Parts: sequence; structure tokens; C-alpha cells
Amino acid sequence: MRLPRPWTSPKTPEAAVNIDIRPVSRAEAEAWRALRLEMLKRHPTAFMSSYEAWRDRDLDAFAAQIPDDGVDVLFGAFVGEVLCGSAAFAREARAKLAHKGWMEKVYVAPALRGRGVGEALVRTVIDQARRHVETLLCGVGSDNIAAGRLYRRMGFVAYGTEPRALRYAGRDYDEDLLVLTLY
Repeated sequence: MRLPRPWTSPKTPEAAVNIDIRPVSRAEAEAWRALRLEMLKRHPTAFMSSYEAWRDRDLDAFAAQIPDDGVDVLFGAFVGEVLCGSAAFAREARAKLAHKGWMEKVYVAPALRGRGVGEALVRTVIDQARRHVETLLCGVGSDNIAAGRLYRRMGFVAYGTEPRALRYAGRDYDEDLLVLTLY
């Protein structure tokens, strides 16, 4: 998905930027490594993985996180050649659960927030999911108001909250569980 060039957000018309939303390839593992470490370091309570667990892993470990089967996809938001955002779709592998998929690894670099990039990434995941599953699931930290608001605006509804879903630095964080029915 390519946003119109030059793309300007209705919220910030003075800030024109060219953004390309497309799948990340394994050849771009170095860019994915940089973005993944950034997201884990900046927002340790937004992701189940930790910066500390990933910072010393080799490039092959990051490349392995980039799907290449055509169904599961890691989408990237690129400004030129720079990877500035991500959102992934992963279908459940087990036969009895294959009607469901997950949206995960959603992140937009701070400089691009509030410009519709997150919405474009989520919409791209929804479009991918629509071709392969009937139900799209995601989780969002209960305290992550902006992301929760975006997901709900895109049609996701809450079906529960997992108390104490994540523990970081001695504090527990709840996670809202969201679902989008695609049929």
C-alpha cells in the first residue's frame, strides 16, 4: 500500500512525508533488527519480548522473525529506505484454529505518530487477514490508550482483559484482548 505522494496527514498538513507500506523482506533483516530493538527499548511494557533478550542476538534471529510464506507477513512503513514502523499478521498454524490470526509487532517511530501511519499499518494487516482468516485477534496494554483507541476505531472490540499479563521492573500490567470479525 502506497500512501499518496507526497503524503500529508490531515492533522499535520505542513509535514509532507513519503511513506510506503509494504512487506519487509528477509534481506532487510538489519533494518528490522534496528526497529525491533528500538520498539522494545522505548516501550518495554507494550511487547511480550524484551530488549534484553534480543539485543545480543545475531542477524539471523531477526531474519527468522520475518515471514516469507505469503500468508504471514511483517509489514513495514518505509520513509525512503528507512523502516519507521511495523505491523505483523500471523495465522494460527493448528488446523482447528486456522480460521484465526493475530496482529502483532505494531509500532510507529515517534516522529511519525499522529500522521495516520499506524492506521495505514493496521488497515494493511486487516486486508491481509481478510484474505486468510475469519477472526483477527490482538492484545494491547490496558494503559496504552492511543493504541487501544486506534484498534477500536478500526473495528476491534474487547472480549476480555488478562490481569497481570506482563511484569516489568517489578510492576504488573493488564492487557486488553481484542477481536475483529472479518466475515
